[in-house]
Amino acid sequence: MKKYLVPVDGSEGSQRALGYASARARGGEVQVHVLHVETPRRDEGLRVNAATANLHKLRHEPGKQLLADAAERLEKDNVPHETHIREGEAAQTIARYVDAQKIDEVIMGTRGRGAIGRMLLGSVAQRVVQLVHVPVTLVK
Repeated sequence: MKKYLVPVDGSEGSQRALGYASARARGGEVQVHVLHVETPRRDEGLRVNAATANLHKLRHEPGKQLLADAAERLEKDNVPHETHIREGEAAQTIARYVDAQKIDEVIMGTRGRGAIGRMLLGSVAQRVVQLVHVPVTLVK
């Protein structure tokens, strides 16, 4: 069974990538892995009380909802899937996930920045292409 990875961040591009992956996976022997990466906050290492720990837990709620929405969409399309949430720098975390789970292809959205924006700001998609050793399909 092939494994596709679709990183989701709530953007329109990631939603289009999920739809594209779902359409490609239907009827085939493909499992779609949906991954949401949370960027750690600088102050999380300074947890001093239960209230701060509760804030950390609440911070993951939007990501959990993104994954629940993705799972619902894939279930409706009868596509086998798994959902995961990880913390770290997005591109590096995606690359580690690809290696650990033996992903066959990454399908991800782009934000549609122009050449100057990519040059100045960089792009998670661009970094993933550089870091992984599997095909990466970018969906606009």
